[in-house]
Order: sequence, then C-alpha cells, then structure tokens
Amino acid sequence: MNDPLHPVPRPPRAEGALRAWLSDAAAVLLPVVCAGCGRPDSAVCPPCRVALYPVLAEVRSGPLRVQVALPYSGVPAAVLGAVKEQGRTDALRALAPAMRAVLAAAHHAVPSLPAREPLLVVTMPSAVEVTRRRGFRPVDALVRAAGHRVPRTPVLRFARAVADQAGLTADDRRSNLEGAMRASGPLDGRRVLLVDDVLTTGSTVLEGYRAVLAAGGDVVGAACLAHTGKRKATGRQLVGDSSGRRY
Repeated sequence: MNDPLHPVPRPPRAEGALRAWLSDAAAVLLPVVCAGCGRPDSAVCPPCRVALYPVLAEVRSGPLRVQVALPYSGVPAAVLGAVKEQGRTDALRALAPAMRAVLAAAHHAVPSLPAREPLLVVTMPSAVEVTRRRGFRPVDALVRAAGHRVPRTPVLRFARAVADQAGLTADDRRSNLEGAMRASGPLDGRRVLLVDDVLTTGSTVLEGYRAVLAAGGDVVGAACLAHTGKRKATGRQLVGDSSGRRY
C-alpha cells in the first residue's frame, strides 16, 4: 500500500497538462504580477518566495496538536489570499515547499505509525457555494501541489448550510460549524491527518475532528499551512527538503 505522505510519482493527467498549458498561454497574453507584492513579470517574485520559507511550529487546538508552517500575515497571507480569492493557481508552486514541510512534520509527529496503515489525509471542506464560486478547493490544490494525493471524493462534507467564516467572531465560528460536517463513509479504525490552509480559532479542524470520530476514525494530528498566531507555539522543528535546505 502506498503511503500518501510519500507518494509514488505518477504521470500528469491529461486535464492537468491542459490546465498548465492554458496557464502558460494566459501568462503570455496577460500581464503577470507577483501575488505577494504586485511586482510585474512573476507569479511570485524571489523576495516573496524567501518570505514563504517555512518556519515550523506546533500549536494546540483543543485536543489536537497542529503543525503550522507560516504566519498568516504579510506575504504568506497575500499569496494565499490571491490563490483563494483571485484564482491565482499559478502561485501554488511557491506555497508547495511550506505545505510539503508541514505535512512531513505532522507525519513525523505521529508516534509508532504502523507501516501497513498509512495516514489518511483529510482536507477540510469548503461551503458548496464557495467551492462553486472558486471553481476548485484550495486546500486540496495545496496538498496536490506539495506532491501528495487527495481522495477525489472528499472524505468530509458539509451536511447543512454554513456561513462564510471570514469576519465571524470565535464564538460565531463555533456556532456556525457545530455539527455541520459529516464523513462521506465509515472510517472504522482509519488513522486520519486533518489538513487545512489557515488555522484561526481552530473551529474548523475541531469540527473535522468531531466528524471523523463520529465516523469511527482516529485523528492522530493536524497540519495547517498558516496560522494567525493567536495560539502560543509549543515547539519548533527543523525540516529539510530534497535539496538539503533546512527550514
């Protein structure tokens, strides 16, 4: 069985190759500006890429140990916002190293992981209308850009309508999401790693935690690309990428 956190490389899908070709063609026809600072002629300019180098930390959200890679401010917030709200999928590659590093950190934080039972990576769902408006699921796109597989059918979904979390208070976020998620099928005994793009109050990953437990799964940790810094980090780690760079 393949480990989803150490995937076997696969040839690109036809639709993926077509999407990349269209993106390149659009870059020729339309002016490209940096998603982080607006500098012309680059999806993410070199100085902004430096600002996206992961600085890994572990924070607590209820019973969960959440690995995080970037502060949700400055360049990381601008680039991630451009991906989510402007459809700047050309900026995903610049976020991939941080996403890859935080997934690796979350994997290493899980004690005694049986080789026969790889972690199931479960991304947090978006509201149906938000996904329809964006045309894609940003968290899934980030995980794939980092080289990992995401189930084609989302493991978690919303079983009722929810409001957009942006702008809500912590209490309103909890009320908005309480009991809102359901698993698409039984997760009996599966070891689950929850993944989201931004950790703010923790209400989303905690609702995902509840939904996985209700389906019989075992949540062993969580990973988020960025965090708002509202929780004190409990520890930092160094993780290297394939080039030998240390973060």
